Amino acid sequence: EEASRPYRIIPYSRNTKFTGRKSILDSVKSLSKRNGHNRIALLGLGGSGKTQIAIEYVHQYASEDNCDIFWVQGSGVLKFKEGFKAIARHVRIPVASAETEEGFLLSVRRWFEGADSGDWILVIDNADNEEDFVGNNSHIAKFVPQGPRGTLIFTTRSRQVASRQDCERIEVGKMEEDEARDLFSRHYGSGGNLRDGEEEVVSMILGSVGQLPLAVVGSAAFMDETETPPRDYWTIFRDSDKGRTKLLSQNFSDIRRDVDMTESILSTYFITFDRITEQMPTAGGLLRLIAFFDRQNIPEQLLRESGIEGVDDPVGFRLAVGKLSGFSLVTTTKREDKTFYELHRLVQLSIQAYLSPGEWNKWRTTALRVISRIFPKYEHELRNICDAYIPHALAVLGPDHQDTLTSAINLALALQYQGKFKESEAINRRALEWHEKTLGRHHPNTLTSFNSLAAVLELQGKYAESEMLHRRALELRDEVLGPDHPDTL
Repeated sequence: EEASRPYRIIPYSRNTKFTGRKSILDSVKSLSKRNGHNRIALLGLGGSGKTQIAIEYVHQYASEDNCDIFWVQGSGVLKFKEGFKAIARHVRIPVASAETEEGFLLSVRRWFEGADSGDWILVIDNADNEEDFVGNNSHIAKFVPQGPRGTLIFTTRSRQVASRQDCERIEVGKMEEDEARDLFSRHYGSGGNLRDGEEEVVSMILGSVGQLPLAVVGSAAFMDETETPPRDYWTIFRDSDKGRTKLLSQNFSDIRRDVDMTESILSTYFITFDRITEQMPTAGGLLRLIAFFDRQNIPEQLLRESGIEGVDDPVGFRLAVGKLSGFSLVTTTKREDKTFYELHRLVQLSIQAYLSPGEWNKWRTTALRVISRIFPKYEHELRNICDAYIPHALAVLGPDHQDTLTSAINLALALQYQGKFKESEAINRRALEWHEKTLGRHHPNTLTSFNSLAAVLELQGKYAESEMLHRRALELRDEVLGPDHPDTL
């Protein structure tokens, strides 16, 4: 017997802990209510809550309207076909005895496009694999209905999928601070009650995970299930990379996610990294490289000078950056005709956790070399250039490497010219320590480091220590070069 109208295949119950996202829900409603055929993409980073928004929307719509609502998985061809076959059974589409599977699935598409279907919403969840959705004859795209009516809602990480499916894109980013706090409270214990002073700690946790819904829920679930107070969680998260990685790798249960979807924060990103590396190695290399820079205001020149295979080709470079942007892993900004990129905080953490020790060392060394090669020697006319590179040099710097020493010298001088004397002093002290350790006290570069540190101390009025260092440098030059050498004089 045919199911009664309206037809409903919604595999997930309504999430009573859902909160916020009103502007996005309003946008979906506005677009889906237009006459004719509508195609909408909820586009965003993994873990941004796209599926949860779609669940909330179809349940809101189901309570208000009599249109048919269906939900299928777009995460793989087999799952999509299973979903379409379930729809066929539900609405009693007959199967011809000699019909192929493809022919049968095309008959489901024709049902959506025909007069019998009426008005409908079809959610295609996790439509992330471009090979399945890009091109009219690709594995899934050929079965996606069009026609004169109905609304398609895709949830996807891929801008290319949204574009090629001719969707109106709705960007799903991080939550507002009050939304993230409310979501945390709904998942943390009974009512999310916090002790005195814990609200500020929770704010720091939420900020550190970028107010991304999956990370907010995962953090709250861990604290709730292990009875870990927010202050203790924050201490572990803040104090070591190892502790932070372990916390973000914890699995937690979400009954409103596809059973094959991973249930830890980091593994959500690992799947995307694998896919990007496989589809476009140049994009995979750029992603690994930028994880070692400061995550904000990354100059495009750093990527172009990386030496990664493919970046010298202007088209190849644009395709690679477009791939990262298309998966919402980086965002692009323009300032004074210059291009800068930014990584989400969790993406940066995830990339570094994703790399094997060997890869980690390889890409950190690559980042060091890029910085050393293009970080300019400081001149007044290059001030803006240096300002752009300083945070990235600071992020990459590490001990015991000649590239580090070169970068440190340029960086300290740049900071000094900016009037950031304390920061310059700190870098100069590190440079002197590294020079003494790696080159020895009598090496000319070490002697230069003595004078550089002395100079910045003098600028801060620390005359006694500055004089001591100048005297020490003079004594060492006298020992090494002799009293009549020009550098000694």
